[in-house]
Amino acid sequence: MPKTDARGAIRRILLVEDHPVERAYLQNMLLALGLRRVAGVGSSVEAIAALARQSYDVVVSDIAMGEGDGTRLPNELRQLVDSGRLKHMPPIIWISSLADELLQSHVRLALQAGCPSSQALAKPVSRASMQHAIKTALHSLDDDTRSPQRISVRRDLIEAELGQALVSGEGMRVVLQPQVDLDSGRAIAAEALSRWDHPTLGAIAAADFVPAAHRLGLDRTLFNSVADCVVEVLVAMHAEGIAVPIAINASASTLCAPDLPGALEQRVARAGLPARLVKIELTEDEPVADWLALSSALNLLRVRGFELAMDDFGAGIASMRLFSAMPFTELKIDRDFIVHMHREPASRAVVAAAIEMGRALGRRVVAEGVEQERDIQLLRELGCKVAQGYGISVPLSPDDFIEFCRRQ
Repeated sequence: MPKTDARGAIRRILLVEDHPVERAYLQNMLLALGLRRVAGVGSSVEAIAALARQSYDVVVSDIAMGEGDGTRLPNELRQLVDSGRLKHMPPIIWISSLADELLQSHVRLALQAGCPSSQALAKPVSRASMQHAIKTALHSLDDDTRSPQRISVRRDLIEAELGQALVSGEGMRVVLQPQVDLDSGRAIAAEALSRWDHPTLGAIAAADFVPAAHRLGLDRTLFNSVADCVVEVLVAMHAEGIAVPIAINASASTLCAPDLPGALEQRVARAGLPARLVKIELTEDEPVADWLALSSALNLLRVRGFELAMDDFGAGIASMRLFSAMPFTELKIDRDFIVHMHREPASRAVVAAAIEMGRALGRRVVAEGVEQERDIQLLRELGCKVAQGYGISVPLSPDDFIEFCRRQ
C-alpha cells in the first residue's frame, strides 16, 4: 500500500541525487518503504523546477552535486515560497559523504530557511536510518500547528489579546531559571522568563508572544510587567536574607527609551532593594538602531548600580562590537554553541574563546542551554564557572526558586 497520512493523502518524495546509480538505489529503497510517489532529479536546478510544477512533502537531497549543489536548495525554496509559487517549505533530509560538521551545518541552514524539520544522513545510507528520517519528516508535517493556516490564526489571536493580557496580568506569569556555580552548585543568579497561559491556546511560549509584543509596540509594557514580578520576588528573598540577582530580558529598543533607567531605579528604590540585585539582559532579537542611545542607557544603568548581561553572545552579527563597546558585566554564550560543542570543533572554539575573553576582561561568563552532564564536564575543562539550562534546573516558580536558594 502507498504511504499515506492521517487524512489518506499519498505522500510525494523528491529525491535529488546527481549519480544515476546512487539515485536508482535510493529510489528503490524509498519505494520499498511504501512510498510509491518518488521522483528523482539530478541537481538542485532540476529540483526547483520540479517543485515549481508540483508540491512534494519531503525533499531528500545530496549536497555536493557539481551543477546545482544541494546547498542552494534552502534559499531557492525560500524564494519560491516568498513569491507564492510554493505553498510551504518542505522538510529536507540531507544525504552526503561530507564531514559531519558540514552535514550539521546544512541542517541548520535548512531550519534557518524555514523548513519544518531537517536531518542529515551519512552515506552509505541504511534502510533503517532512511525509514526513521522519513518518519520524522512526515511527523513534522502532520503537526497541524505548523500549517500556514493554523500559524496565521494563532498569530492573529495572540496579537489581538496580548495587550489586554499584559495590562490585566491574566494568564501572565514569570518563572525563574537558576544560574549555578559549577564548582559549588550554588545559585548565584537567575533569569526571569515570561509565560502566558492562554484560555484557548494553552501555554504560549515566549518565542511566540515576545515577537508579537515587539510588532505591537508593547515591549515596554512586557518589560514593566516582568520587572514588577521580579521586584516582588526580590523583596520576599531580601526579607529572608537571600541576595541572588535576577535578570530581566530587554530589547535594544526598550532600553533606548530615555526614561527607562530612571524609572527602573525608582521602582527598585521604592522596594528598598539595592540595584545590584536587578540585572538587565540585552537580547539580540533585533538590530541596534541607535548605538548612541543604547550606549547612553547602558552606561546610565551601570552608574546607578545595575548589572548588565549580554544574551546569546555569538549568535548575532554585532555580538563582538556590542560586547567591546558597551559596559557589560556578563556575557552569556548562545546555547547553539553549547549544544554543538561536542561534535563541532568550530562551536567548541567559539565557547573556549568566549570564556577566555571574559576572563581577560574580568567579566562573568555564563553558558546557556546546558542539558547534559557531559556539557558540564567540558565547560569545567574549558574554564567556565557558571551555567544555566535544563540539565541544571528547569525554570522554577518564584516560590520554588526561593526554596531552591534556601537549601543552599
